[in-house]
Amino acid sequence: MRTIKFKKNRQSRSALYLIMISLLLIQFYNFASSGIAADPVRTDISVGVANDMINNNTMYLDLLVLDVRTIEEFNTNHLYNATLIPLAELEGRMAEIESYNDTEIIVYCRSGSRSLQASNILVVNNFSKIYNMLGGINAWIEAGYNYWLNEDLINIDFAFPVFLVSIIGILFVLALSSKRRWKLAKSY
Repeated sequence: MRTIKFKKNRQSRSALYLIMISLLLIQFYNFASSGIAADPVRTDISVGVANDMINNNTMYLDLLVLDVRTIEEFNTNHLYNATLIPLAELEGRMAEIESYNDTEIIVYCRSGSRSLQASNILVVNNFSKIYNMLGGINAWIEAGYNYWLNEDLINIDFAFPVFLVSIIGILFVLALSSKRRWKLAKSY
């Protein structure tokens, strides 16, 4: 086995230290840029940061809040002033949001999974300021922030079912009383 011997002079030791430090710096740079740091185009944000962005009308003048859930989910509840483009339709409807290419876009869904997919689609289509809201509308509601809720879906109208039960009850009583009268009339 061959060993490398360095002369014990000051210049060769300095060169060796410089090479070691350079290698450490290269490794640190590779570690820091391997996805641990935020993507400069897409950033994951909490619902608190999203709420601050939505309510800060001076810094984010043209902010787009993009809901990528289904229309049924959107009609149940959504963030105020949100634009609905379901994930399945996003690539085909890029022209609708093309004007937001260089402005902030908050993307959200129910729990954060579909919004991540939608954010990646926006990155591929050259959108530059994408904010993926972690936890989706579930985390937003849990945090107690304001949102639009379709109260018609929650308030069940009992008038029609009560009316039907009443009619069925009346018909049942009439049927029973007519059978009883018929039996009484036969017995005479």
